[in-house]
Amino acid sequence: MRRNTQSDHRSFALVLAGGGVRGMAHAGVLRALEYYGWHPSAIVGVSMGAIVGATYTLNPHWYEALVNMDTDFFPESTNAGNGDLRERVRALLASERALREMILGWGAGSRSVKQGQALLSGLTLGKNLESGRVPVAAVATDLYSGERVVFEQGNAAEAVYASAALPGILPPLVRDGHMLVDGSFVDNAPIDIARDYDVDFVIAVDSSQINVNNGVRNGLQAMLRAFEVGHRAYTRLRFKQADYVLAPVFPVTMDILSFQHKRLCIASGVRAVRCQHEQLQTLLT
Repeated sequence: MRRNTQSDHRSFALVLAGGGVRGMAHAGVLRALEYYGWHPSAIVGVSMGAIVGATYTLNPHWYEALVNMDTDFFPESTNAGNGDLRERVRALLASERALREMILGWGAGSRSVKQGQALLSGLTLGKNLESGRVPVAAVATDLYSGERVVFEQGNAAEAVYASAALPGILPPLVRDGHMLVDGSFVDNAPIDIARDYDVDFVIAVDSSQINVNNGVRNGLQAMLRAFEVGHRAYTRLRFKQADYVLAPVFPVTMDILSFQHKRLCIASGVRAVRCQHEQLQTLLT
């Protein structure tokens, strides 16, 4: 792969990890990097990171598209937090319904798959990954082989759906002998893929968050928390292979389906770059 020689700073690839709604912080990171005149030469995304990365490279109005995307049809979080009794009852009923849909079908988001696919197609303008202004890759997990599958070409909406299809919530994408789900299960920080783009540095963005004091009140919450704990432990090891890690700090605790906090997550990404501006400037110039 050819080096991008048009930038007035040292070249870098971004690795945008998964994290559900917290992955919207990647949009804030990209927004802030552009403000300072720092443009990635390549992007490797996982799950929400793949959605943000593909939208960034393929859609000239990427930021507005991500900020304003309709998430009303997304599966609801079942974390009632410290809500009142009505909210706790609603969360309990939602978790029971979600469990039933996981056992009898593919999950709580199955009924909204077509809407989700239309959303992804709109974000990426129906383009192929190879049409982006910078190279972009999306990482998925193959449930058949247990291997990592990397998309660098082909329909972008299909690739990022495969990368973000969380088991128990969304149906897998079955294509070409693969059953594809969320890429974070096999590799939430694919640093090695980013290095293949012949860049000077790899910068990873860690959008994870674990709050051990936040209560787990039902089986679905326990399952999602276990996923997050396992992902974070493995991802920390992978992040150590990056040259620099940006870790947005989120002012409130949120689970991966709390899309009502998407703007807060974007702001957290902007703040992470601003707070580490001097370190990034030293690295890139």
